[in-house]
Amino acid sequence: MTDAPRPKEQDSNGSKRARMNESSTDSIDLAQLRESGHTQAWQPSASQERRVAGAGEIEANVILIAHPENRTLGTRFRLRPGSVIEIGRSPTSEISFPEVLSISRAHARLEHQGSNVVIEDLGSTNGTYVNDRLIQKTHQLRSGDRFQVGAVHFKFLHERDVENAYHLAIYDLVMRDGLTEIFNKRKYDEEVEREVARASRYARPLTLVLLDIDHFKAVNDTHGHAAGDRVIQAVAKQIAAAARAEDLVCRYGGEEFCFVAPNLGVDETRALAEQIRQRVERDVTASLHDVPQLKVTVSVGVHTRGAGAATVAELIDRADQALYRSKRTGRNRVSMFAGPKATSLVL
Repeated sequence: MTDAPRPKEQDSNGSKRARMNESSTDSIDLAQLRESGHTQAWQPSASQERRVAGAGEIEANVILIAHPENRTLGTRFRLRPGSVIEIGRSPTSEISFPEVLSISRAHARLEHQGSNVVIEDLGSTNGTYVNDRLIQKTHQLRSGDRFQVGAVHFKFLHERDVENAYHLAIYDLVMRDGLTEIFNKRKYDEEVEREVARASRYARPLTLVLLDIDHFKAVNDTHGHAAGDRVIQAVAKQIAAAARAEDLVCRYGGEEFCFVAPNLGVDETRALAEQIRQRVERDVTASLHDVPQLKVTVSVGVHTRGAGAATVAELIDRADQALYRSKRTGRNRVSMFAGPKATSLVL
């Protein structure tokens, strides 16, 4: 449990007073899990807050769940009834991200109207999204909604038991990827050991599938990081939709994904991996029709161990060998590890 340092007040030459203070800092520390530092809470000053009469009003919160540099994940910004805050790249914005170029100087505004909270896009270049849908002007937020400004993502909470909801959201942030909502590498590291041990104990097959978005750097360089985030989200959605309920689907890091599939034979695994490859090529590209000349594909590597004993390291190494064979032989294909060499499912 740690305290974030008190931000310094700026001088009086037209600069605004820092709005985050030590007394409003939440004490959940995610530094051991992310390079994000401390969670914090923003509270509006008296000059920014417009009080609205009504006994049934409740506080709203937004939590930072994804940032292109993983900064200050878990930060909580509180919206009292009647308050209005602006999100942008400008230093005069109440929630300011000068380091995120995909955010406009004045990008979006949140207004707590008593019983409702409305988000308004301020004519931003990259738009404002709620639950992955572009809003035209304003949108009323519901508790649990996710919204995106540029490459920064938030979760919105508007509940009477806001502390409980906040801590549940922080738990999700620890175990789930903030951008895609599928599990993260921390969850994968915990579960894969159990799955290998379980497969050995019950003498059943176990499959590891590794996937990598092809030429992803070119997507960011050509279309921007906001478009890159949408690609990652869309690919994750297709992988999760194709996987079975018992499979563990994770974002391994960056543009890499994996899932662990228990009790799945070689032929079934090949069919599942090929189904995912096809879904990404067809459906992800179609869903991003507003991004010109963008074609999304994945390279896939698969290893299915038999009923014999196997280690986690062996499982990863062999799936990784298969993945790199897919990349070396042209990408947008599935490779299965078989003996000392992987075999590709050539298109």
